[in-house]
Amino acid sequence: MSNQTLISTAEFERIYEKWNRKVYQYALSKTSSTYIAEETVQRVFIKLWNNIFQKKVHVEIEAQLFCIARTTLLDIVKEERKRQDLLHVKVETDQVPTPSELYRLKELNERYEDIVSRMPESRRKVFMMSRFENLTYKEIAERLSITPKTVENHIALALKVLKKMFVFIVHLFF
Repeated sequence: MSNQTLISTAEFERIYEKWNRKVYQYALSKTSSTYIAEETVQRVFIKLWNNIFQKKVHVEIEAQLFCIARTTLLDIVKEERKRQDLLHVKVETDQVPTPSELYRLKELNERYEDIVSRMPESRRKVFMMSRFENLTYKEIAERLSITPKTVENHIALALKVLKKMFVFIVHLFF
C-alpha cells in the first residue's frame, strides 16, 4: 500500500461507512461517553483523510484507523481532563483563573504527565485505567489478569510518588 494514490471522495465515504460505527464503539467502550466517542470518530476520519491526502498511508486502513483512534482518544481524554480541572478551579474559587494561575496549572499538569509517563509500564497502565477510565480495582485486575491487591499496590505506589513530587512542585511554583 505504500504506493497508494489519492482515493476518491466516494471511496473515502465507503471507508467511513464501513468503519465509523466500529471506531465509535471502540471509543465508547473505553470512556462510556457518547460525546467523546463522537468527537473521536470525527477527529479520526479527519486525520485519516489528511494522511491519505498527504500519502502517509503505509499500512492497511483498519490498522491505521485504530492506531489513530487510540491516540486521538487519549488526546481527547486529556483535553477533557484539563477542561474539567479548569472548570473545577473556576467553580471552587468562583472566579476566572488569572493568566498566571492558568500558566501554573499548565505547568503543574505538564509535571503530572511527566511523572506518570516515567512510571513503570505496568504501574502507569493500572494508574491510567483507574484515573482516566474510572475502572474499579476489580475491573482493572480482570482486564490485566492480576489480583485486585496488585492493582491496589500499584495505585498506592503511584500516588506515593505523585504526592512527593507535587509537594515539591507546589513549594516551587506556589
